[in-house]
Amino acid sequence: MVKEFIVKPDFKPGEIKFNPIPLFQYKGTLADEIKKKHLTREKCLLFLEEMMSIRIFEEMIQRMRLGAYDALKGYDYKGATHLSIGQEATSVGGCGAIAPSDYITSTHRGHGDGIAKGFHSIVNMDEEGLKKRLGLNKDDKKQGAELLEEALEDHIFHTIAELFGKEAGYCKGRGGGMHIADFSAGHLGANAIVGGSVPIAMGAALSCRLNHPEKVVLCFAGDGAYANGVVLETLNLASMKQFTNEIAETPYGIPVIFLIVNNAFAMTCRQRGEVTGIDYMARRGAGFANNNMHAEVVNGMDILSVLDAVGRASKLCREGKGPVMLELLTYRFLGHSLGDPGTEYRQKEEIKLWKNLDPINVFTKKLKEAKLITDDEAKKLLEKVEKRNEKAAVRAAGAPEPATSEVTRFVFTETTDTSVPEEFQKPKTKIFPEKPKRDKNGEITYRDAIREGIMEEMLRDRRVIVYGEDVADYGGAFKVTKNLINIFGRNRVFNSSISEAAIIGAGVGAAMTGLRPVVELMYFDFAYMASDDICNQAAKWHYMSGGKLKVPLVIRASVGGGKGYGGQHSQSLESVFTHSPGLIVVAPSTPYDAKGMIKQAIRDDNPVIYVENQTMYGFKGAVPEEDYTVPFGKARVAREGKDITIISWSKLVHLCLKTAEKISKEKGIECEVIDLRSLIPLDMETVSNSIKKTSKVILIAQPVNTGSFTAEIAARVQNQLFDYLDAPIERIGAKDSISPQSPVLESVYLPSETDIIEAVERLT
Repeated sequence: MVKEFIVKPDFKPGEIKFNPIPLFQYKGTLADEIKKKHLTREKCLLFLEEMMSIRIFEEMIQRMRLGAYDALKGYDYKGATHLSIGQEATSVGGCGAIAPSDYITSTHRGHGDGIAKGFHSIVNMDEEGLKKRLGLNKDDKKQGAELLEEALEDHIFHTIAELFGKEAGYCKGRGGGMHIADFSAGHLGANAIVGGSVPIAMGAALSCRLNHPEKVVLCFAGDGAYANGVVLETLNLASMKQFTNEIAETPYGIPVIFLIVNNAFAMTCRQRGEVTGIDYMARRGAGFANNNMHAEVVNGMDILSVLDAVGRASKLCREGKGPVMLELLTYRFLGHSLGDPGTEYRQKEEIKLWKNLDPINVFTKKLKEAKLITDDEAKKLLEKVEKRNEKAAVRAAGAPEPATSEVTRFVFTETTDTSVPEEFQKPKTKIFPEKPKRDKNGEITYRDAIREGIMEEMLRDRRVIVYGEDVADYGGAFKVTKNLINIFGRNRVFNSSISEAAIIGAGVGAAMTGLRPVVELMYFDFAYMASDDICNQAAKWHYMSGGKLKVPLVIRASVGGGKGYGGQHSQSLESVFTHSPGLIVVAPSTPYDAKGMIKQAIRDDNPVIYVENQTMYGFKGAVPEEDYTVPFGKARVAREGKDITIISWSKLVHLCLKTAEKISKEKGIECEVIDLRSLIPLDMETVSNSIKKTSKVILIAQPVNTGSFTAEIAARVQNQLFDYLDAPIERIGAKDSISPQSPVLESVYLPSETDIIEAVERLT
């Protein structure tokens, strides 16, 4: 364990030396590659066909916007589109150097990556696989070249259909070009957030490290991404020494290749000489690993250089020596988007110089010189690609639109993990997993109930892992995960750097690819640091993939004031995240529910925000030792009453119960207390039944009043139950202020017993 290490003071004078980063070391020729049997004529022609396919595809988009694509004259194509014309060698060379079963992540400029990954998946299928992909009967007569061509055309069709927003698109039109994914080909998705795919790639590689060490993840991201906070966090996370040094149970690095596709511009900002202080982005690697992450700068305009570099990087990863960083210097010939002419921030001379290195022309010339293709053959290949694309485009344009009645389909998946695959059952433990000791009433603390629930799920399913800040030996800031590392080891329980965005982003990638991560943010205030990865990544990928990707991720976060921690460690932010469709948000108030709901959260196939109030960890309650779960979307009637309904969640349920008893004794008014337990999904049936009985309602929660989820409930009550109300709806929350450190101010900032009593008096 890490506690066995001693860091001794050592102030001996010296200097830090950095290993050099190789620049453009590839000296091979096409003849060399053929002679060494690294390439064959068939492979070379396939790579050329792929690059042509990407170019023709993107030229089609450009021409359509100009009304000049003859096959679809007048077609109204909408949507943001970012072309990668000039960068074809990076996509084809990158995907061509990894295995069809490997994963990729991509960018908003990622049509080429998706086309290349699909090509390599298809050409490596046998005839049975091709027929299955096409939905053909096994007895169908198609075979050989005819069958392969149909599959390739189908691939282009689904890609274009996604750009056109059609149901037949790879993501059923829900994602579009900037979010296109094809999980069947190992494509985990393009990402419209610059750098957004980088932590996802790291998480997918973590999943591979634990369950499929033969796999590699290739992460395409532009030069602009490598000035982004979450990317830098991810580089550190992927390079953590604990994965490879003597404390690692599996001394095997994270098998991810960070491919910096440096096309010279981050939108319109020039990487070299303007928005960075370095000439080569590969220098980033030196900041995160003593081996520079094996960083290297490669000629991204030459497919042979790319194939060589990615091939060597892939080998390093499969040998357990990842992660690897490669910078591919390339160039986009056009502007950032179709609305950008690309002439305001660069000179025509520069564009001309780079166009002289057009990767398709350069590779075609090499093929001709090696007598692997003739002028006529090259012309015919291009004509075949154009015809295939045209046929697919016409078919996509005529494909059915998604049904408008299904606009919310895929926001959530309805599935839960009801059975664990045999290979993940009965995981090994390092010591006997003892459960927390109950008192004579069978009670344990809220803290121990959460820990017991996590432990039971880890014993049930080897795919469940736990990581975050200080969760290992220390057991987390509130000791919830104490001793889990001793039971399950560092492969399944490990500390992360203080990198909230990367923690969540990596969790998304790990969840997409087979793990069921439980990650800790420590304080919910820190969720703002990770809000993109929570709201734009975790929440959206099931929808944006058309239901093909699931994100079974649990995000634990503590909330609430009352401890004098001040404005940045006391916020109750659950209401904020109810505004992001795709997230389940739960807030148990009892130890019984704490155990049952953490188990339900781990088994659920949706991302779950699991809210824990900091001041409740010591609360005690009866918790069965046996396996059970508490379903989401089912509120609890914590106290029966007939006069007023009080609705709350988390710690304030206890304040409501205490105050309701006092009001009953002093005023004879019987308040019914509803513990929502989960905000998303919301149990309006239990709420409705109570209000229909009492006709009066008080909503109380710890978030600040403006924007609190109590307002959403109030709106639903007003719309659905107006005829049953005998008085205005009362809402109570924290004052619209910053959580103060001063105990005197904090006592009036938070909702109180007095607030509830005054609300009751106004209603009676």
